[in-house]
Amino acid sequence: MLGLKVKAARVALGLTQAELADKIGKSRNQVQNIERNRNNSRNEETGELGSGNPQLDTVYILAEVLGIKVTYLVDAAQPVAVQKPQGKSGRV
Repeated sequence: MLGLKVKAARVALGLTQAELADKIGKSRNQVQNIERNRNNSRNEETGELGSGNPQLDTVYILAEVLGIKVTYLVDAAQPVAVQKPQGKSGRV
């Protein structure tokens, strides 16, 4: 769910994955993995990529850059929606 919210916010701002990656200090591949809710660890038995979420500090940076609340990103009960970017006073 977090990945879909990140992608919706990124697209709403007109940013590419590479542009967002540059703004948050991560690689484009890391942004892609966040948006797909996966990480680069592999299941020892199947060899498939593992699912996972970004580190908490990355979530805060994403919220800051995308102009959305951290609680929106991490609360699975909140539906994916295009939110208007908020000023600094509106962020958690």
